[in-house]
Amino acid sequence: MLVARHGEALSIGRRSWSYTTPSELEIAKEFNPQDFWKLTCAVIREAMKKSGLPRVEIEAVTTTSQRHGAVFLNSDGEELYGGPNVDARGAMTQYVVEEALGERFHEITGCWPPLVFAPSRLAWFEEEAPEIRNAVAHLLPINDWLTYRLSGSFAADPSSASGTGFFDIKSRAWSPEVTDALNVDRGILPEIHNAGTFVGEVTAKAERECGLPKGTKVVQGGTDTHCAVLASQGQVGDIVVIAGSTAPSMLVTDCHVCVPNQKLWTSCHVVPGQWTVESNAMLTGAYLDWVVRLLCERAENPEKCVKKTFGSLTQLLAEVPPGSNETYAAIGPNIMDCRRMTDVPQARIVFPQPALPNVIPLSSASLIQAVLENIAYSVRGNCDQLAEFAPPKAMKTIGGMTRAAVWPKLLANVLGRPVRVPLQPEGSLLGAAVCAASGAGWYSNLQEAAQAMVRWQPVIEPDARAEAYKSCYSRWSEVWFADRGET
Repeated sequence: MLVARHGEALSIGRRSWSYTTPSELEIAKEFNPQDFWKLTCAVIREAMKKSGLPRVEIEAVTTTSQRHGAVFLNSDGEELYGGPNVDARGAMTQYVVEEALGERFHEITGCWPPLVFAPSRLAWFEEEAPEIRNAVAHLLPINDWLTYRLSGSFAADPSSASGTGFFDIKSRAWSPEVTDALNVDRGILPEIHNAGTFVGEVTAKAERECGLPKGTKVVQGGTDTHCAVLASQGQVGDIVVIAGSTAPSMLVTDCHVCVPNQKLWTSCHVVPGQWTVESNAMLTGAYLDWVVRLLCERAENPEKCVKKTFGSLTQLLAEVPPGSNETYAAIGPNIMDCRRMTDVPQARIVFPQPALPNVIPLSSASLIQAVLENIAYSVRGNCDQLAEFAPPKAMKTIGGMTRAAVWPKLLANVLGRPVRVPLQPEGSLLGAAVCAASGAGWYSNLQEAAQAMVRWQPVIEPDARAEAYKSCYSRWSEVWFADRGET
């Protein structure tokens, strides 16, 4: 996405991507770094072409990506492995981390369970593909690998480093305790630079491949989630709900918080001196997409049906009352407990017997709203967990789901409090642009850049339906907890 000085999105490029599953390892996912780099270059060229800007007017570039993914490189800078956040091969070797560090791993890194993070993946390669493990000279989060591809610099910021499982989130530095316990050479880990700082220039090779002018400033970015918090002007005490295909709820703090047996994740924010405590509902928007596609699969043109349904979602659901005519879905989204992330109960949808008299039978609109309410209820449960750390000063939401007015209004009603929504739903990209603007010297720091570049919708207030949603949330909680052995 190309962004102007005051946050105006000039253009955006998009490409779909996919992962591969290695033969005989169904829980693993990989991507081909060469293919992903070509997709990245295609997106860059598309955005530049759409903008109509002369190349010489591009002053800085930065990167952002999903957390918890990683790219391994050899001493020549050649990629050995690319793995997204859903690569679960670490489940087979997380015992290495548990035996070496136990609870200390969570206390130091804010990360749990170990299977999600880079130490367990390195351990897997050591056991199953030692020739690759022995060749690893660099370990980079995905966005920082893109920075390397652009500039040749091996760098990371505290937010992306927090997602590796090697970072001491309290000291904001690589943890010698973790690397020593796991016999990992700290030299494979990149230098730490704060987001928004200059780390290099676009190389001649990157210019040939992507079209960005050689010598363009390359600025340190951050993770997609933390960039979205930045694009929401997240202040200490705010909770930001990033509503996309997943829905992490992030509490911004000005002190390190990570207690024993904590259910949540803690990480460093892109803003120096700040952290985030995270209660993540995991897959959310992906389930809304699922139910719409399910209902459209027999349409004459399923893709046209999906597009039309999402385009008219607010109107479609306008007459559906709170509780979706007594329809409750417990599918997908979670109230986070990182110690039970591998416990996945059966999905449940509860609705009245449709043939009984005086019953409003289940309709497509009621089913869609029930799934959407399910997401909002899970977000409330996660926000309630965050409120145990500190009462939230403000509630904000950003992300793809905010394109439909029905989402922030529903969230305000389920939470029973006002919700603020930035005009730009592409929070991760706008937050990355904030980093680039600071690094380009347009602004003196990230907060000043965010203040200048973020625009807001009118505040979304709860309406009369908020009272009904109190009992609806209680009923949903009964359904959701029924298969989880909790109350």
